[in-house]
Amino acid sequence: MKKYSLIDVFSGIGGFHSGFLNTGRFELLMAADFNKDCESFHKENHPELPFEKVDLSLIDEQKYWDEKGIKEVDVLIGGPPCQGFSTIGNRASSNSNKREKYDIRNNLIGHFINHVRVLRPKYFIMENVRGLTTYRKGNFFEDVMEEFNSIPGYKISHKILNAADYGVPQIRYRTFVFGHRTLLEENPYPEQTHFENGINGHKHKTVGQAINDLVGKENKIPNHAPLKHGEINIARYKLIPEGERMPEDKLPPELYRKNFGNTFKRLHREKPSLTMVPGHNAFPIHPTENRSLTVREAARIQTFPDDYIFTGNRQAQCIQVGNAVPPVLAENWANHVLKILDKYE
Repeated sequence: MKKYSLIDVFSGIGGFHSGFLNTGRFELLMAADFNKDCESFHKENHPELPFEKVDLSLIDEQKYWDEKGIKEVDVLIGGPPCQGFSTIGNRASSNSNKREKYDIRNNLIGHFINHVRVLRPKYFIMENVRGLTTYRKGNFFEDVMEEFNSIPGYKISHKILNAADYGVPQIRYRTFVFGHRTLLEENPYPEQTHFENGINGHKHKTVGQAINDLVGKENKIPNHAPLKHGEINIARYKLIPEGERMPEDKLPPELYRKNFGNTFKRLHREKPSLTMVPGHNAFPIHPTENRSLTVREAARIQTFPDDYIFTGNRQAQCIQVGNAVPPVLAENWANHVLKILDKYE
């Protein structure tokens, strides 16, 4: 069967392109990211794949791809962070109907849009946080979509998807902006495959299904070393029922502290996980053990295979895992895109 070319910019460790490559129908031309730990991850796990450590905020996209001899690509994917923005035009005031308008070109998202302009992919997908659509009262996203829609020849949409609805054992909402120039009328995003109420027997995957078998294997497999928690935190963890948060109103004075966050939420074996957020070396609490999840357990919940080795210090590993697009969700996207491209061809 025909293979299609793929480029992943702002790739991180490549969860997004991993899902595409799992279909066996895509050839990765390039993955690019500026993070040194992502570079070391690729060298450790996929030295055969083309990866380049490059600051994508500084390049001229046309010159960059011309120098690589890449004129176009079938599919472009990526997850540019929403960092740094400036405003142009008139600022909104209390007595004016005008609003701030954002110079998307100076944002990393603007650089992703430039890659679309230059490479003219048949299909592109940009992944970002759920809050992108409501940031700055939605004005920023409105300008993002205006910039995308200024590219001629594309039909462009956006949708917030929950990874749990696609077989990932995790409640993880993310914004996807996607577009194609095939002119085909198709469902614009992958159809949901898993359901909270188990429609057609396809119930949301659970934490227990993902990690129960890892209990007792601590320090015996890569990236499965528990944090050494202090006695006070262990005492706190013991008070958290499965699937619940720290009962702050029932804590003795010696265990009380301010700002108990998600790192003091115990997961439930029979439910999907909270979103894996790359915090300060700590993920949520294990359903049955009085400790936070290990990097390996978080990776399982993100649907990474056990033969992936996460490199760098623990914080770097947490960031690598937590920032990634879950490969299983990405594979759903890949199969959806294949249906469109196969018809287009």
